Amino acid sequence: MEHTLAPRTEKSGHEEEEIDLTDVWARLEKHEAECTLRYKRIEEKLGEQKVLMKALDLKIWGLAILIIIAPMVHKFLA
Repeated sequence: MEHTLAPRTEKSGHEEEEIDLTDVWARLEKHEAECTLRYKRIEEKLGEQKVLMKALDLKIWGLAILIIIAPMVHKFLA
């Protein structure tokens, strides 16, 4: 079952190109495949960033604890 539309011209620069439904469908499938790969890579990068953010969060909490404890330790050693 092949779908066709009446030929339509698309002007791109100085050339005219006829577009039918199968061509549009093929372009759409190609675009969707590229977007799927792009979004998959974005999700991978976000996963990597999540791990890095967790490590940074732990370092900040450790630093906060050191800042709070340092004056107390100084009193006991002096």
